[in-house]
Parts: sequence; C-alpha cells; structure tokens
Amino acid sequence: MRSRRRALDELDEERLLRLVAKGDRGAFDELYRRTSPWLAVRLRRRCADEQIVAEVMQETYLAVWRAAGAFAGSAVGGTAVGWLWTIAARRLVDAFRRRAHHAEPPLAAAERAVVPAAEDEVLAKAVGGDVGDALRQLAPELRQVLQAMVLDGLSVRETAVLLRLPEGTVKTRARRARIAMREALV
Repeated sequence: MRSRRRALDELDEERLLRLVAKGDRGAFDELYRRTSPWLAVRLRRRCADEQIVAEVMQETYLAVWRAAGAFAGSAVGGTAVGWLWTIAARRLVDAFRRRAHHAEPPLAAAERAVVPAAEDEVLAKAVGGDVGDALRQLAPELRQVLQAMVLDGLSVRETAVLLRLPEGTVKTRARRARIAMREALV
C-alpha cells in the first residue's frame, strides 16, 4: 500500500487524471489531497459563503471523477489544474445563478447602503497605492478580466470560460485594461 502511495506521490496531476479516467480511486484520492486546499482557497476568494464553496467543491470533484477521460491535457495547451479550476469556476457561477433564481431579496436589503463587494475589499488590501487606485477606477468588466488573468494567473482561454466570454473579447478587454492602467499611472 505504501509503495502504491509513494508511486502516486511521484506522478504529476495530468498523469493522476489519466489514472482517474481509468477508474483508479487511489489516483483520485491523491489528486484530491493535492488540489482541494488550493481550490478551496481560490473559491473562497470569489465567494464568502462556506456552504456554496462546499457544494462547489463536491460538484467539482464529482465532475472530475465522471469526466476525467474528457481532459485533453497538454495536447491542447491545457493543464490539469487549469481544467480543474475551469470546472470549479463553472460550478460556482451555476451556484450563484441557482441561488439568485430561488432567492427573493429581503425588503431591508433594498434600504441598506451600498457596500463594496468582498473581492473589491480584498483587492484594495492586496493592491494598494497608485496601482490599487488605478485598478479600482477601471470599468468592472475590465477589472474582472485583469483580475482573472493577472491576480488569479488564468490564461485567456480559462478567463473566457470563467467569465463566459469569447476569447477575443477577453483579449480586447485585457488590452483596454492595460492601456487604462498605463494612462492612470503616468
């Protein structure tokens, strides 16, 4: 058993996914052990509701177990971790949509003052000074693209999937955001 675990420890995530596609439970356990802490932190950056994060984590790993064979991998320029994040991001968007569809906002919510989004508060703490000011002045759609690509380290393709935009739109918004940042910082 230990030699099997040691062997799995030496495999990269892409190889683990290939074994998961063949129904290898040990490989799935190892993939989960490696990626779940990182994935949970990343989801919490986008959502403060622990219940939603837990649901998304469960749905993500269920989807990984069921669809590991669909992972194209480095043959198309993807990574196992990027594929995993793409699944999780889609599940998170779906969870937000489900919750918004079924929830009626309380009357008191309409009367409250507008509070900055949690992501904006984290961004303000993480990126300060002139850069932070310039970033906060960007249009929300430009800031989203810049945050996904620069702060989260996603590729154009992953950002397009996360934000449900065409890749060309992501590239255009990223370029516009960079230009606006450059102008603001001059």
